[in-house]
Amino acid sequence: MRRYHRSISLLFGLFLLVITVTGVLLHVREFLDEGGGKEKVQQPSSTLASGMPAEWTTALNKGLAAVYVQKPDVRIERIRIDLKDEKPRFVLQTGGEHPVNYIIADDGHILKAAPQEKNLLLRLHTGEVLGDAGEVLAFVMGLGLLGLLVTGGVMLWQMFRAAPNGKTGLRRIFGVKP
Repeated sequence: MRRYHRSISLLFGLFLLVITVTGVLLHVREFLDEGGGKEKVQQPSSTLASGMPAEWTTALNKGLAAVYVQKPDVRIERIRIDLKDEKPRFVLQTGGEHPVNYIIADDGHILKAAPQEKNLLLRLHTGEVLGDAGEVLAFVMGLGLLGLLVTGGVMLWQMFRAAPNGKTGLRRIFGVKP
């Protein structure tokens, strides 16, 4: 059983390394994006309960209406407001099979509609970087990890069962010397 476990672990070790490193980098990037130390922008006096100025709400509503005219059954997943310039710019992210980013100007017109692109790190983490073959490979690697779990569990059970008593078996499993 150990031979099978070692063979599987050598074969799938590189896959585990890539998944681990890219997963950690994704989490670090997400953490840095959330607490990025951004300065708070002074907003004009608000007239709505949401805290958004009325002219922004009007522009956003016009943009949403324009998006719904193009795709009546669209599902809006996220609305982001970019305040880089003097006037705001709205980014509407849609969901579904073909997600799209719509950039809405401060007057409510659609400036740009582009398909959402996943970044390279996320595509590498999920295996999409290799296309369909990468997704199949990720599935096979997942089965390999399941094999490691099963063979490792069998080995632990055999170690526990071979011990003269339960206390000694637990010590063997956790590597504690008697």
